[in-house]
Amino acid sequence: MIASFRRRPQRDHAPTIPPSGIACSIRGCGNPDAQYCAYRDRRGQSCRVACCTPHSIPVSGEIFCRRHASTVQATTAPSGHANGVPDLEDRAPSLVNWIANDTDQAIRVLLTQAARAGEQVVTDSYVQLTRDHSRRSRWQRSWRLVDHTGLVLKVSIYIDEGHDSLVHLRVGDLVVGEGVPPWIARRLKGDEVAVTIDIAQRQLFYSSIEEAIAVAVQDGSNFRRD
Repeated sequence: MIASFRRRPQRDHAPTIPPSGIACSIRGCGNPDAQYCAYRDRRGQSCRVACCTPHSIPVSGEIFCRRHASTVQATTAPSGHANGVPDLEDRAPSLVNWIANDTDQAIRVLLTQAARAGEQVVTDSYVQLTRDHSRRSRWQRSWRLVDHTGLVLKVSIYIDEGHDSLVHLRVGDLVVGEGVPPWIARRLKGDEVAVTIDIAQRQLFYSSIEEAIAVAVQDGSNFRRD
């Protein structure tokens, strides 16, 4: 008979991390374990929104509120370096990125159909800060049809800096459309609609973008071909 036995050592429990003591800023939450958003713009202004884990998004090891996480994701180049840092309240880069993502496939198809032998479609994977001929800044994502000599045709979706609601569509040297997305117009007015209406309005908005590009591409006058 075994007279004695050795007790297994108790496993150490994971240390308890005390709450930060900062209340989550998201309405209806108030979780006392929030952290301030890490976003800091080019003017040195910091976001003062505090978010708990469920209401924040980590990007490259830092914690951001959902709004500025989308801004960082939109403007971060493949190398990992931000291509221009938007002002704290500038929603333009994330809006451009959102629309570009939703129309990307259709625009690729239109350019691929218009391509001749030896031409290929090249796309931007992030929103870039560029300038027009008057040196005005804009946030832009583009699709290009290129050949061995260079650019054949460029399609761009952009918003002028400081006007973060008005979306412009450019094909070659011609602006073929502009407008405020319906969901942004509603937000500015404080209006609400049923989900089915929102979906229908978004689809109509995206269809108008695709149609405007298709007409300009079919016209052919903006192509830079010999």
